[in-house]
Amino acid sequence: MVCNSLGRRVDQQSLIWLVGLQNVFSHQLPRMPKEYITRLVFDPKHRTLALVKDGRVIGGICFRMFPSQGFTEIVFCAVTSNEQVKGYGTHLMNHLKDYHVKQNILHFLTFADEFAIGYFKKQVIIF
Repeated sequence: MVCNSLGRRVDQQSLIWLVGLQNVFSHQLPRMPKEYITRLVFDPKHRTLALVKDGRVIGGICFRMFPSQGFTEIVFCAVTSNEQVKGYGTHLMNHLKDYHVKQNILHFLTFADEFAIGYFKKQVIIF
């Protein structure tokens, strides 16, 4: 889990992963403005679960938690095209679900385009 912070210094490796995530999201979500992706990935209120393979980011899920309302918004979810259909997206989502169960947040909200709806349908979440 990586995120930016205003209250503490962020280590260099976390910043490298955040830049890698920014690049993955920008490449895999070409209709999304790059400035918007950058703003949310580096926003201290957002967190990102990063999938790193052989030292490089190959996927991630950027989200913002709203604990008092009992839900989390999934903002970006992507895996690099050459690593898709290998179960990495499911792996990421399973880790995200486990993390949220521990935080007692049991609902997700996301807005998906026609290409992502199938993925989210496969990831039906029942607690």
